[in-house]
Amino acid sequence: MDFRRPLRAVTPTLDGDVLAVLAGAEAEFTGREVHRLVRHGSERGVRNALDRLAEQGVVSSRAAGRAKLYGLNREHLAAPWVEGLTRMRSELLARLSETVESWELRPVLALVFGSVARGDASEESDLDLLVVRPAGVRPDSSVWEAQLAGLERSATAWTGNDARVLELDERELHQQAATEPAVLEAARDGVVFFGSQRQIRRVVGAGTARS
Repeated sequence: MDFRRPLRAVTPTLDGDVLAVLAGAEAEFTGREVHRLVRHGSERGVRNALDRLAEQGVVSSRAAGRAKLYGLNREHLAAPWVEGLTRMRSELLARLSETVESWELRPVLALVFGSVARGDASEESDLDLLVVRPAGVRPDSSVWEAQLAGLERSATAWTGNDARVLELDERELHQQAATEPAVLEAARDGVVFFGSQRQIRRVVGAGTARS
């Protein structure tokens, strides 16, 4: 899925982008303001999309002087699904968290990093996950390996993006904190779904101090 334009999962047209803008705000906007927030397509195309959606009732439209103001009609039957589509990144994090919480062997820390964490991933982007294995768990544990494989499989199915797990144990995390770009990136903009963000920041800070 395209995390920048989440409604492309169901419609490739400007209508989805317009709905995403309106669903993400309580305010009303003019057609020009919606075009500025959508950031692509023509202003005329955006206005046409707004008028099409207003005809369906999912978008409200009212005159304000010489302009029209548009907003998402949150009383419309479709509104909860529109809003849900704009929250798919949050739903992904919730599902990842629930999955790891159910594991027999839980990690020390698990997070999303890279373009998905930053919110600029397209449908061609990988879904990068960092999972830190506890010191007492062997990397070749059949239970542990099955958990990681299941996580990759599920995350790929949920999003359509190729999920890739970077697995480190606690010792490796400390050793690579100052030199491994992926670990530094995870500390900088990773989004934790199991454990605490302070854990990796503390480790990376210590590693940087040693280097």
